[in-house]
Amino acid sequence: MNKLSQIKQHLKLKEIDYYLVNKNNKYLNEFVEKEDNSLFSISNFTGSMGYGLISRNFQYLYVDGRYTQQAAIELKNYKIKNIHFLKKDLMKLNKLKKKILIDPKKFSVNFFKNFNLKYFIFLPKKKFQANKKEDIFFLKKKYSGENLDEKIKKVINFLKLKHDEGFLFTSPENIGWLTNIRSKDKKYSKIYNCYALLKNKKLYLYASQKINFENQNIICKKPKEIEKTLINLSKIKIDPKYTSLFFLNLFKKNNVKISFADDPINKFKSIKNITEITNLKIAHIFDGVAYIKFFKWLYDNKLKKISEIDCQNKLEFFKKKNNFYLGPSFETISAFNKNASIIHYNAKNYEKSFLKKNDMFLLDAGSQYLFGTTDMTRTISLGKQNKFRKTIYTLVLKGHIAVSTFKIKKNTTGQIIDRSARKYLKQKKFDYEHGTGHGVGYLSNVHENPPTISKLSNNKFQVNQVVSNEPGFYKKNGFGIRLENLIYLDKNKRFNNLTLVPFDNSLIIKSLLTSKEKKWLNNYHENVYEKINKFLNNNEKKFLRKICSKIN
Repeated sequence: MNKLSQIKQHLKLKEIDYYLVNKNNKYLNEFVEKEDNSLFSISNFTGSMGYGLISRNFQYLYVDGRYTQQAAIELKNYKIKNIHFLKKDLMKLNKLKKKILIDPKKFSVNFFKNFNLKYFIFLPKKKFQANKKEDIFFLKKKYSGENLDEKIKKVINFLKLKHDEGFLFTSPENIGWLTNIRSKDKKYSKIYNCYALLKNKKLYLYASQKINFENQNIICKKPKEIEKTLINLSKIKIDPKYTSLFFLNLFKKNNVKISFADDPINKFKSIKNITEITNLKIAHIFDGVAYIKFFKWLYDNKLKKISEIDCQNKLEFFKKKNNFYLGPSFETISAFNKNASIIHYNAKNYEKSFLKKNDMFLLDAGSQYLFGTTDMTRTISLGKQNKFRKTIYTLVLKGHIAVSTFKIKKNTTGQIIDRSARKYLKQKKFDYEHGTGHGVGYLSNVHENPPTISKLSNNKFQVNQVVSNEPGFYKKNGFGIRLENLIYLDKNKRFNNLTLVPFDNSLIIKSLLTSKEKKWLNNYHENVYEKINKFLNNNEKKFLRKICSKIN
C-alpha cells in the first residue's frame, strides 16, 4: 500500500479504524531509501522523522519543531500536529479499542511499551529478503583504533551471557562498529544493513552477501535463516530501543524467554578511542580547507547568478579533491534568506533560489572521510545587515561559546548544558525548536545517541564523546541563523573544538560580547588559521587571515 487512496480503501474493506505509518525500514535506520520510506510514498513528506495517522476520512502528520514549517509547505491535505501529541492521541484510541494497522517490522518495541497491543493489527508477515549486494570494506586498525577481535571480546565480557542465552543485535550501526564493516554504496551513513546474534561466544551475522572474516568465531548466514535460528533459542536478550515489534512477536509466539537489556555497543561506540579522536582532528582539517575554498569562491563571484544548489555543488567539488572523501554525511542544507528559517531545508525540493546582496546564507554540511564523520553549520552575511539580525547572530554565538566553555561536573546532564545555550536568546524571549547537540558516529551515522544536549536530555558526558554544539534562531519567512561546531570532552572534562571554520565577524555586535567571549573567539580564529593556512594558496591564505582577524 503506497497510496493514500489504497490505504483508505483497505481500512474500509477490512473494517480497520486507522493506519499508523513512519519512514522507517526494517532496520529502523535514520537514512532510508525512498522505496522503503512508507511515509514519503503516501505524503511526499521529505523530513527525516515523522508519523502519519490515517483514517477512512482524514489524515494527520506528526512532526517535531524542526519540521513544522517544512511539513506545512510540503503537505496540503494533512493536518500537522506536534509530535508531543502522538502518544496521547494513540493512547486515547487504544482506550476506545480502535483498531490500528501497523507494520511491526518498522516500529521499535519501545514505541509500544505503554500500549495494549491487543488492538493493533499487523500487516501480513513477509519473509526476510536479501538486500542488494553492496561494496563493503573493513576499517583498518589505523582508522578504527581497535580490531574486531578486541571489540567482540569487550562485548562478550560485558554481556556475560549464559550458555543458553543469546543477544540479538538489530542496529546496523552498532554491528558496523563491532565488526569494522562499512558500505561504500550508502549515500550518507556508510552503514551496512544486517542483523547479528551473539551466542556461545560466536557472532552470527545475517547478511546479504558472504563476508570473509579472519576470526573463526564470526559466522555469516543468509537473512532468510534468521527466523529459523531465533525460534529455536530458549532465552534471548534484546534492546527494545532498536528491536522491532516483529521480533518481539516472533519470540512470544515461539515461547522464547525474552529479557530486555541495553545494547552495550551504544555506549562503547559513543566513547571514541585515541586513534578515532586523532583521526577526527585530521578530518576536520580536510573539511576546513574545503569550506575556506568554498567561501573564497563565493566572495570572489560577487553573487553573480549563484543559486543555493550551485553552492551545494561547488562545496562538493572542493570536498571531492580530497582522496579520503567518501561523500556527504547528510543532504547539505544550502539556504538563502527566508529559506534558512526552514530548519531542515533542502534546496532540491523547492523552487530555485538565487543568493542576493545584503541577505544571509546558511550552510549546514557534513562529510564522511576514512578519518571520520563531520557536521558543521555557518551563517554568513552577503552584505549589510540590520541591527536586529546582528543582535540575534551575536546572541546565538554567545550561546555557542557558553556550551563550548561549559565546565562539566559529575552530575552535568545535557539538559543543564542546553539551558546555557538558550540563556541569551531567552533573555530576549526567543528560543529555537531543536536540540542543541547530538552525538556523532565515526564513519557512521552523523546523529548518534548518546550523547545529547537538549531540554529533555538526562545524558551525562564521558571523556572522548563527540557532540555537536548548534544553537540557532529562525524567523518564519525572514531568516535563519545556526552556528554549529563538533566538540569532544577531553580528560580534563573540558570541551575541545574539532570544527575549523571561522565565524562571521561582520555579524557580531562586539559590545554584546564579554572580554572572555572575545578572547575565546580570537583564540578560536587563530587556531583555525594556524591549522588551515598551510594547505591554501597565497590568495586563499590572505582571505583566511582577513576573516580570522581579531576583534577588540
